[in-house]
Amino acid sequence: MSTDNVNTAINDVRVLNYNENNPCIYVANLGAYNAGRMVGKWLDLTTFKTVEELKEAVDRIANYLGSIYGDEWAIHDYSNFPDMGENPDLDKVIEVAEKIEEEGFDKINAFLEVYSIEDLDNFEESYCGEWNSFQEYAEDYFDSCYEVPDYLTYYIDYKKFANDLSYDHHEVDASTGGVFIFRSF
Repeated sequence: MSTDNVNTAINDVRVLNYNENNPCIYVANLGAYNAGRMVGKWLDLTTFKTVEELKEAVDRIANYLGSIYGDEWAIHDYSNFPDMGENPDLDKVIEVAEKIEEEGFDKINAFLEVYSIEDLDNFEESYCGEWNSFQEYAEDYFDSCYEVPDYLTYYIDYKKFANDLSYDHHEVDASTGGVFIFRSF
C-alpha cells in the first residue's frame, strides 16, 4: 500500500490540520517506523475530552496494517506540549493537556521543568506569576507582607531578602525574557 493510501486511511482518526498553537502529539505506528515507513498522525489534544477517546485514536494508528507492522505505537514529536518520552501514560497526557488548556503551555512547561507530572495538582499553590526578575518578585512580596514606614525603607536590604526567599522558590526562564516563579510545597 502506498504512503498516500496509508495516510488517507488513518486521516479519520482526528483532524490532520491541527492548530499549531494547541498542544499536539505525533503518534506513529512503531513497527512501520522500524521498517522505514512513516505511518502516523498529529493529534490535536484539545479535541480529546477523555483518555478513552485518545486511546481509541492511538489504537487506530497503532493497529493500522497491524498484520504487517504490529500494533505498537510511539509518540515521536510534541508541539506546544512538554516532552514526555515515546510511551507516556495516556492518562497523564490528557491530564497535562487539560492543565495546558487551563493555564497555558509556557506556565505548565516551566512548572514541569521543576516538578513532575504527579505534582500538577499543586500548580495553583506553587505558581507565583511571571516577573521581570526574581528580585522584582521578592520586592513585591516583601511590600505586600510588611508595612514599613517611609523613613525606614532605606534600611531594607531587598537583595538579602530575595536571596533568603530564593531558598523556598524556583525560578524558570520565560520565553518573554522574564521568569516564572514557583513556591516550594
